[in-house]
Amino acid sequence: MKKVMIVDDNYLNAEGIEKNIDWKALDAEVSSVKYDSRSALDAMRENPVDLIISDIEMPDLDGISMSKLALSLNPLVKIILVSAYDKFEYARRAIRLGIFDYIEKPLDYAYLTEKIQNAFQEIERTQKNTDLVNASRPLMTEKFFNDLLHYPGENPAAHLKQYLQYLDLQFDYDFFCVMILETEKVTEKDTSGLTDTDSDFSRYQIELLNVLDLLKEKLNIFNGTFYLKGFQDIVCIIGQDTGHSIPFLQSVHRQAEAITDQYQNHMLSLNIGIGNIVNSLWKLPVSFASASHALKYRFFFPQKNIFDAKEALGKEFSLLSFSENTEEELIRLICSKDITAIRSWLADYFQRLLSEIQDKNLVFVRIYSLLGKILKFLYEMNLDTDDLEKEIIQIYTHFDSFHTYKQFADWMTTLCSQVCQKLDTSLQSYHNQVYNVALSYIKQNFENSSLCLNDIAHHANISPAYLSSLFKKVSGQSISDTISGLRMESACHYLASGNLSLKEISLKCGYANQYYFSNSFKKKLGISPSAYRETHQTS
Repeated sequence: MKKVMIVDDNYLNAEGIEKNIDWKALDAEVSSVKYDSRSALDAMRENPVDLIISDIEMPDLDGISMSKLALSLNPLVKIILVSAYDKFEYARRAIRLGIFDYIEKPLDYAYLTEKIQNAFQEIERTQKNTDLVNASRPLMTEKFFNDLLHYPGENPAAHLKQYLQYLDLQFDYDFFCVMILETEKVTEKDTSGLTDTDSDFSRYQIELLNVLDLLKEKLNIFNGTFYLKGFQDIVCIIGQDTGHSIPFLQSVHRQAEAITDQYQNHMLSLNIGIGNIVNSLWKLPVSFASASHALKYRFFFPQKNIFDAKEALGKEFSLLSFSENTEEELIRLICSKDITAIRSWLADYFQRLLSEIQDKNLVFVRIYSLLGKILKFLYEMNLDTDDLEKEIIQIYTHFDSFHTYKQFADWMTTLCSQVCQKLDTSLQSYHNQVYNVALSYIKQNFENSSLCLNDIAHHANISPAYLSSLFKKVSGQSISDTISGLRMESACHYLASGNLSLKEISLKCGYANQYYFSNSFKKKLGISPSAYRETHQTS
């Protein structure tokens, strides 16, 4: 039930509002009636209300000044101000303050009832949406950390820092670390009995929640933690106030070992990747990337289940070491479909690996990373990669069959050639698709005299220059000639089958000027519009 306060220094006016409104029908009650603004504010502090109906003209403190103070006490309270005067300045000040409504005396109680109903509806909408925002706060917090860990740029704070206070996140610690726990179903039927049923998926997720409980128990020794649960993994964000990073990292290792030692359920196997220690919340993407990379090494060391970013290469992990600009050059060469340059690039790449890395497993990882970049590029281009993925899996299943770098380089060259062919086929399909989108838009809008290349390009979602080139390449005709042709075709139809004036026809065909239309028509068809009409209507 809504609570209402009536404020008016005139007893009869206040009583009139209290007695002439059917409060029960509005699911409301008048909780207090006050005859001056000061008393109203004191009552608000003791017993909050949902709606205040107040006169403006009152001694000592007028209704507008009281409303300002009332809103400072409760920004969600709705206020309806009443005045005996039609003063625009009052209404303007009320709107600026955020007062709900402003009505004049003498009061029409039916009209006032309608305003009260509107205020209550606004209160209910606000409450509903407030509840939704509060309920979604955990999801927004989860999205904040997901966006932070996967942030693609160099300065996540510039875009995400504003949400810290709103989400009430207290993550101002000396050091941070990301720990990723990945799980896998145990495949032996006699130990798990798992199949691909909904019931088994539910069991898997329940067991993953059990693992999450264990993580929370073991990691509660740290100052701050947050957990992101996926379908098969849990990302742990750990913050700690400590004088040095080494004891912090050692503590993370000890807790990771405790987790793997204590977890005895045979439904899942656990693998943990520990990222680099960083000294800022905004450097968490580096720690996350290094933890993800460390987990890749479980392929080579099945006997282990804890992998540290530093141990992965025996030196401090660097994002640059696994995202070299030179590898981006290969993607550029693939886009240009320059097989000769690709072959040369691969020869240099393998020669550099040979001089830097003497461990075949590490070569495997570096090439795995390179292939991942190529596949990611194809994903972003929305290309089907199933056949390439199967081939890559097949090759890596028989990785030992490669005895020299050259053998692998030759295979990589062949693979890149296949990627180039995919791109070529996809590019033709893309060009045709964009052309059809543009042509359809032109056909729908050629009658509009303001139709221009920028409009068409915006609709097709590409640059004007690129669209102009692409359109002519696909159709053999420029966009302007296509528009002109459609307009002439339409003009011929109107001239041959109706009695519209030349001015009307020119407008319908997208020409703002009748004389320009006539000149264009004659230039295109070698005959004036009037002569064309005379010839075709009599034939």
